Amino acid sequence: MRIFWLCVAFLLFGANIAHAKTAPRPLVSFGAATAMPTGLDELCRSQPAVCATMAGAGSAMLTATATDPEADRARLRLLKRVDATINAHVRQQSDRASYGVGDLWRPSGVGRNAVGDCEDLAIQKRLELLQAGFPPERLFLAIVYRTDLGLHTVLVARLDGGDMVLDSRSSFIESWARTPYQWVIAEQPGSPTQWNAVS
Repeated sequence: MRIFWLCVAFLLFGANIAHAKTAPRPLVSFGAATAMPTGLDELCRSQPAVCATMAGAGSAMLTATATDPEADRARLRLLKRVDATINAHVRQQSDRASYGVGDLWRPSGVGRNAVGDCEDLAIQKRLELLQAGFPPERLFLAIVYRTDLGLHTVLVARLDGGDMVLDSRSSFIESWARTPYQWVIAEQPGSPTQWNAVS
């Protein structure tokens, strides 16, 4: 009988391990510190006000506690609105076509002639969200990878329910763990100059 219960315990323990491996994690997991992307470093040196704004300097936050469910719903509505607006109104093109260089990080803008690639749209979304009162410590950039796409930059918004991705290549906002990417590096939330590997 003792052997029977040991076998049952082993099976249950094994099932819990398997479940833990497959269950999506709600928040991005940070590993070792790494250098910030060179394009962002150049942006912060040439336009320090943009980096200061992304870090939350002078921003007015949405007034709600971190555990308020209505705050999360309001934040998600704002995320969807900003994501849809930028994706629809910014013409996506490479830095080579826009600026004649291989990699240049700049806000895309939102006007009639707004153009940019993935990181430009991600930066613009972040600036728009901050202007609308989204808490700066809940926003961060991440670099991901997909075989057919290569490296790609997205904006991540941290809700109480988990990290959600605003992607220039998708019209949907979804959990970071459900995106079709391998996660490479990510900014510490609200800190544009501090980056870590994603573990």
